[in-house]
Formats: sequence, C-alpha cells, structure tokens
Amino acid sequence: MSRYNPVHNAMPIFAAFEQWKQECLIGGQSLFAVGPRWTADLLDELRQRFVESPDESSAVFLEKLKGQLAEATPEAIQLMAEMLWVLMLFQSNVSAGKKRENIEYVWSWSGSDFPVAQPLMTDEVITGLGSAGQGFNRYRADELAWLIRMVDVFKKLPQGQREQYLREPWECAEWLDAQPWAGGRQMRHILLHLLFPETFERMASPNDKAAVVATFKELPVAKVKAWPLIDLDQSLLAIRQAEEARVGPEVDFYESPWLERWRPQPGSWLFSWNPSRYAWSQFAQDRQKVLEGGELIIRWSGASDKVKVGDSAFLLRTGVAPKGIIACGSIVNGPYQDAHWDEAKAAQGVMLDYVDIHITDLRDPQLDSFVSLSELEALGTDNQEWNPQSSGIEVKPKAAAALMKRWSALPIPAPPAQPHSNKPLFVEPARNLIFFGPPGTGKTHSLRSRLSMYEESISKLTLAEWLGVNVEDAAWWQVLFMALYVLDGKASVNQLLEHDYFLAKAKFRAGNSSLRSTCWEALQSHAVLDSTTVQRDASARRAPYVFDRDHQGNWILAGDWKESCAEWVERAELIKRGPHSAAEQQLKRYEFVTFHQSYSYEDFIEGIRPQPAVGGQGIIYEVKPGVFKRLCERARKDPQHRYAIFIDEINRGNVAKILGELITLIEVDKRAHYDSDGLLLDGMELTLPYSGEHFGVPRNLDIYGSMNTADRSIALLDAALRRRFQFRELMPDSLVISGAQGDGYIPDGEGGVLNLRALLDTINRRISYLLHRDQTIGHAFFTRVRDMQGLRGVLCREVIPLLQETFYNDWQRIRLIFGDVKAPLELQIVREFTDSATDVFGELEDSLPETQRFQICAPDEITPEAVRKIYEPLV
Repeated sequence: MSRYNPVHNAMPIFAAFEQWKQECLIGGQSLFAVGPRWTADLLDELRQRFVESPDESSAVFLEKLKGQLAEATPEAIQLMAEMLWVLMLFQSNVSAGKKRENIEYVWSWSGSDFPVAQPLMTDEVITGLGSAGQGFNRYRADELAWLIRMVDVFKKLPQGQREQYLREPWECAEWLDAQPWAGGRQMRHILLHLLFPETFERMASPNDKAAVVATFKELPVAKVKAWPLIDLDQSLLAIRQAEEARVGPEVDFYESPWLERWRPQPGSWLFSWNPSRYAWSQFAQDRQKVLEGGELIIRWSGASDKVKVGDSAFLLRTGVAPKGIIACGSIVNGPYQDAHWDEAKAAQGVMLDYVDIHITDLRDPQLDSFVSLSELEALGTDNQEWNPQSSGIEVKPKAAAALMKRWSALPIPAPPAQPHSNKPLFVEPARNLIFFGPPGTGKTHSLRSRLSMYEESISKLTLAEWLGVNVEDAAWWQVLFMALYVLDGKASVNQLLEHDYFLAKAKFRAGNSSLRSTCWEALQSHAVLDSTTVQRDASARRAPYVFDRDHQGNWILAGDWKESCAEWVERAELIKRGPHSAAEQQLKRYEFVTFHQSYSYEDFIEGIRPQPAVGGQGIIYEVKPGVFKRLCERARKDPQHRYAIFIDEINRGNVAKILGELITLIEVDKRAHYDSDGLLLDGMELTLPYSGEHFGVPRNLDIYGSMNTADRSIALLDAALRRRFQFRELMPDSLVISGAQGDGYIPDGEGGVLNLRALLDTINRRISYLLHRDQTIGHAFFTRVRDMQGLRGVLCREVIPLLQETFYNDWQRIRLIFGDVKAPLELQIVREFTDSATDVFGELEDSLPETQRFQICAPDEITPEAVRKIYEPLV
C-alpha cells in the first residue's frame, strides 16, 4: 500500500491527520484550543478576507497574510493558523522548526499565546511525509486558498454525502476534481494521500505521477499528462499493486530501483578488453597522455544501443590476468556502426556498434592501483555481473555507485620510472604549458598532479646520484668536513680533491674558479683560531673552527668538531649507508612557485643580495641565484632526467619583467642541450646582467603555469610570452561532481535530493549571460560536497564571496544568479529590503530617497527548496 514510507515515520503523522479529520473537519472543533473553530461562519470570514481579497504585492507570504487578517476576529486568525498546520503537514521540504515558527507566529496575531506542550506540533508529527517541491512554497497562497475553499464547500454538503466522500476514495477524488477551483493545485494530491494512504500515492506532483505511469506503461509522457487526474491515480494504484505482488509491500517510487526507471539518471556501462584478442599497441602512450592531463578519446565496441552521451564508462580488463577495472570516463559520442576492429573481419564486411569514450583515468594493472575482479565481486551489490562475455553491458545504479566510490579511493598512479642511460633520454621537445580557466576548474590540481612525474624514489638512485643529492645543498667546507671524516680525520689536499664527495660537489659549482683554490679557501676559512700552521689572519676565519694542518702538510679535524658538526657527521654516515637507507623518501626534480605583484627577476633568475662580511665587520653584496636559475643548474648537470618548474598564478606577476632575457631562452628550438659534464652541445646561451655568467635553459626542463581567467584575460599576457607557450583551457565540468553516491545528487535532509550538477550548470549559464564565460565558477567548489550542510557552507563561504568579487557587489545581479528576484522571501538566499528615510532617521523636514538593503541569509536558513529553485523553475 502507498502508506509505506521509507524515509519518514508516517504513523504519527497519519494519526495526527485522523485526529484533525474527526475533530475539525467533521466536528468543527479547534485543533489547538478549546471550542469551535472549523465552523461555517469562520470559514466564510477567511474566504472573504483571504480567498476573495488576494494581495498581489511583492511582499512575502506572511507579511501579506498579516495584512489580510488585520481586521479579522481572533477566532478566524486561530483558524488560519490551524489551516497552515494542515497545509504544511505533508511537506518535508520545510523543517519542523520553521513550520512551528510560522504557525505560532500567525496564532500570535490573535492576541493569545500558543498552547504550550502541544503534542500535534512535535517533530515526529510535523516533520512531513515527502517533498512538495518549490512550486508548493512559491504558490503557498493559492494552495491555502484551495484548502479553505475545499473545507468550506465540504462542510456545506449534507452529512450523508460528507461521510460517503470520507469513506470512498474514488468518489472523493471525483468530487474534488469536479469543483471549478480544483485544477492545478498540489493540495489535491496531498489531501487525497492523507485521507486515503492505501489508495493514493505519496506524490504531490502530478508531473511525477505522469512520469511514473508513462514509464511503466511505456506511453509518451505528454499523452499521460493529458489524462484526467483520477485516471492517473488509478493507473498508479494498478502499477503499485503489480510491483507489490512481485517484490512485496515495501514499494516506493522515490526509492531505488523504481526511481531510476522513471526519473532519468546518467547510466553506467561496463566495456571489456581482452588483451589476448585485441592488442592495444598504444596503451603505454595513452596512459602517459592521461597522466599528463592530455585528452584521450577512444573508440570502443559495445553491444547496447541504449548508451547515451554523458553516461559513465568503465573499462574491464578480462581474459588475461590481472583482471579488473583499469579505466573510467564518459560517453561523448554514439552508439554508431563501423567496420569491425579485426581487419580480416572488416574485409568480410562485418560491422560493429561503437561508442566514443573520453578516458579520464587509465591505469596499468602491472604498475598502478586498480579495482580487481575479486574486489568487484566482493561489492555484492545489485547482483551485478562483473565478468561478462560481451562488451557494453549496463552497470546497475547501486553497483555503479559502489564502484565509483571504490575507484575514487585509489591512489593517483605514478608515471613509469625512466631507465638510466649515458645519453640524454629526453629528446622530445620541452613542455611550455599553461593551464587557464575560471576559478575552481582544477588548474592548480593539474599542476600538482604532475609533480609525481618529476619524483623518484631515492632507493632507485645510483651511488653517483646518491652522492649528488647529499652534497648539492652543502657548502664547500661541509663537503670537505665529510670527506675528512670518512678518511679517518686526516688527508692531504690532493686526496681531498680526488675524493668522491668533492668531485660530486664540483659538478654543481657555478663559475670557473679553480677547484684547488676553492678547496684551500674553505679549509683555511674554518681553521681553528690557535693553529700554528695556518697562516690566514684570524679575523678572516669563520665558525665553526674545525680544521687544522699538521707539520707534514695534511689537514686534520680539530677543535670541537664532534659537537659543532654533528649534523654533517650524521650526513656522512647516511651517505655511507647508501640510497636504500632512504627508501621512503622521494627525490624531487622540480620547484613550485607562485607569482605575485612583488615577485621579481631577482627572485626568479638572479640578483644582488646583502651578506655579512667575513668577521662580522659590515656587509658585502653578492650575486645570488634565484629559484629558476638554481633549478636550471641542476637540470644542466643531469641531462638524463627531466626537471620542471611549476608556476601558479603566472598572470598575477609582471611576467615579461620577471622572465627578462628568458623570453628568448625558453623557446623550444632555442633550448640548450648539455652533455653529462654540463658542457653546451647546441642551443642558445646568454650572458646574465648581474653575474656575467653564460646561461641557458636546458631542454630537459619543462615549464608549467596556471592562470585564473577571472583575474586577468589571457589576451592581456605579453604577446611574446603567448607565442612561446601552449595553452590548455580548463572549464567547469559538472560531470566530475560525484555528490553523495557518484551521480551528482546529495540528500537534502528532508527526504529529497539536490542535483549539484544542474545547480552548477545553471549558475554558470547565468554568469556567462551576464558577464563572460571566463567568470564562471569551477566544479572544484562542489566536488567535496556530500550533504546539505556541506552545500550550505560552500554557498555562504565560497560561492557568494566569489560572486561579490565577480559582480563588484552588484547584489541585484547576484540575486538573478540565485533566482531570488521573484521567489518568496523564505526561498531567497540574497534578500532585498527597502529602507525609507523615515524608517532610518525618523521624521525629517527634507525628503530623502528610499534605499535598498541586501542581506545574505544565514547558512542554516538556506533550505533545500531555496537551492532547488535555482535550477528548477518555480511552478
């Protein structure tokens, strides 16, 4: 029976309505007070003051109602409050607290306090049975007028006829539908369900009823909508009875699996790949392309002709172990017919059905995490077949949601490790790539997702690379200290110059200074102050004082070196243990920076910086390399590996000024090619203005950037820079919003759902109309939203402040975005009030114009209907 409700406890609600029917509708008594209220004279008063005197102003419902009842008797006002109780009893898209507040507020106009501890006002009674939609709130006055008319006319019927209608559901429905004022109101459907829950569905919307009947009867929706309402209800009852006979009494058309049948949802499909039958020759390249953020669209055969554009697609590796889901994406084209992928069968004229799939995640099960066949079978949802013989079978809704949840939990795959070689491996052109688009479209995420391409486990390094990692950031004296330490604290200059530590450090030196003089300078600068063999003046020495020379000319460790150089003792021991000792650490061959208005050439390339002079006497000015020059130096000395600079918010800085002469050097065909010793083989170098050094940008260095089009148009970038970069646009993509179960919907907390994808698309369509597509809102704002509370927080703390900035606090346009202009006050997110000078200042001699004041409602005041009305027009 349709009394079954999977979301709400219906028993106390039906019991309360039965009490109203007996005491009020039949008996004429008050629901909350003592004495008669539901009487002909009071109903006539409400009809005259409210139904026949409509308020067409733009004021909110309760303000208009208060004015209409300003001269009403206290008893009529109390009857109106009880009418509101009946009106809102069914709907769950208004909270119990708001219902109580409205009813008690109207009751207060009678001059009496609302009865305390009223059992018919508890949460379990007025929480509601189902959503009545935005139209019910939008046209609340019309629904209330329908209810007043209905009760007024009903109570004027002969007693026997009233009893007959309350006993016979179809006769009651026929009587209601025959009334001249009966058409088009949801209260008709609500009242019949409350009166006869075994017969009439828990549906307030005739459109929903028509959709269910059209689906199950396989009829056009437009044709069913033209039926008389009673025919619609009788067909629904027949459908319910058939379903209950098939599965049992717990049938609800707003629950799975019935909901998916009549309310179209994006489908999910399982496509099969058997490597023993079809050789995917470009698999490694395609995987790499996806990892790098490239667009991969593949054609795949499938057996179903019900696949739709926008449906989700999963790719199952089968036939050959390891088996499981290795890719996901969405359908972008098809189904269509084409020649068989097997050339021999194609020559025979064999055709297949195909779809085009945009692959967004592709994994190699030999290298990456994936969802194995055993994991799929363990999901145990919907009795889904996970190892089919054909390709292109439908994944049932619950199984698809479970699979998407499991897939989303997988770690991001890492790119394949590059083998070591004596010659540069990266012969492909360097990447100069900028991601651009509105805020929240994943630009910074796209940068960060590429970081792993330039990382390598330290445990995989060769001994030479391991040495380089540990001495690159060390000063010369620190390298010499570690060399002396491992040489048992005593060595000649020649031995130090030939030591592996010193040679590894030499690869990172800048300039052309003599290595021998560099060694002598470092040793003497940190010699103990009381040395009798080191001739350098004590004022030119710097702490820590840890070196000395014996009379044979060997350098030794001296002074308090164990305490002052404990860090470098530990570093030397780490080097001796080898790269396997740091298996959990990653070597990062990249730098991540963010441009801003104060970022300069000196920060990025090189500049003059003050340094304390030797002995602490005054300061000196030295040329110091910037982050990009340091990274270029690393890439120059290591041509076998690829390096990268990631620049977030690249358009927020003065790019032409920051890059300087790099504007020429970063061109792909002018990149410098160095050998393993760092010597230039071909390409271009320039002389830097501060240091006078020759400098080139290595071809194994990639440059990535991101820019927010809401901050500055791409057209405003330096034209010379734009010629040297590729640009990849990232626009809002609502399909990546998963919601609570992977389909973009979240529960609204009142028994219904909200469509986050439709919400984002509608907001962006309006922003594009009012401004420009570059000002739209990215999907990232909604990707972490899982419930109504999370949505409220995103709207109030992120979306509205962004719209304030975008529209320069033009609140009227922001209200247009949210559909607030024509909505009732309780459904508005940004509310407008008019203040007169008299309201603000009191009586004035001079007349001042009225002003508008805008108020953002508190997060907890944003109801599901306030959000739903953004993307679903109010009826």
